[in-house]
Amino acid sequence: MGFRDFFYFNRAERNGILVLLGILVLVLMAGTAYRAFYKVPIYDFSEFTAAADDFKQRLAEIRLAEEAERSNRRLARRTATTETATSITLTVAESFNPNNLPIETWKQMGLPPRLAQTIKNFENAGGSFRFKEDVSRVFGMTDQIYAQLEPHLQLPSRSTTAEIPASLSRFAENAPNRPAAQNVMVNLNTADTLELITLRGIGPSFSRRIVNYRERLGGFHSTNQLLEVFGMDSTRLAGFKQNLLIDTTYIRRININNAEWTDLVRHPYIDRNIANSIIAIRRQHGAFTRADQIMKSHLITQEVFNKLAPYITVSD
Repeated sequence: MGFRDFFYFNRAERNGILVLLGILVLVLMAGTAYRAFYKVPIYDFSEFTAAADDFKQRLAEIRLAEEAERSNRRLARRTATTETATSITLTVAESFNPNNLPIETWKQMGLPPRLAQTIKNFENAGGSFRFKEDVSRVFGMTDQIYAQLEPHLQLPSRSTTAEIPASLSRFAENAPNRPAAQNVMVNLNTADTLELITLRGIGPSFSRRIVNYRERLGGFHSTNQLLEVFGMDSTRLAGFKQNLLIDTTYIRRININNAEWTDLVRHPYIDRNIANSIIAIRRQHGAFTRADQIMKSHLITQEVFNKLAPYITVSD
């Protein structure tokens, strides 16, 4: 068999080669046609990615909040232990007004630095001391320290300012449906207990509750907030609502850019979880430029923010 015989194909073999070539051409053309006419679907993962990013952010907030709470607990325990174990003796030479007193002056009297800073944070958030008893409510203020400060405070005592005669007390408590004084208007954000009991249905107990809640709240911006006072109902409120005035310029606002955890949880609308969340967002994203940025927390819904908005600010 010669070399050329290897390249010789009989008729059947030539037909077979042609068929194979035809099949090969069809396969190549089919692949090209498939790519030309069949569009590979493009899947949109943006929603999944956004959900994953949101989950990561919430997880980071939770971790930061847990870390902040653990830190606050440790600090509270250390502070309590230190104040309990140490007898603090103050050096107060003369009477003074505690409002806007420099922090160095507090320290010179012998106040613990952290307590002095807490007082300044309270004032920076818009707080002020109207009565001697207000000083005793500062977070971290012990009975021992307050007992040394109280005789030197140039402020009236709430008990003497708002002392209610026994006869008036009995009349007020036992006659909740008495008519309101004609044309008597009471400023809800400045009235003391004596002014409040002139309102129909308000006796000494209710007047004290209203004043105490107002101090915790930072002031009222709506008469309906009185329904948050223990024991108050819509029927009682309707009896004197028309005699109320509200001056919102007296509302104390909390600066959420420098408020500490203890400053935040003191407010009735801010529980410990919301306080942790606000601090976590501030640590993660930096200072707030708008109050509504606290809504980055999944704990702060639009409803919660609407309640908080009158009481928070991002600047002094």
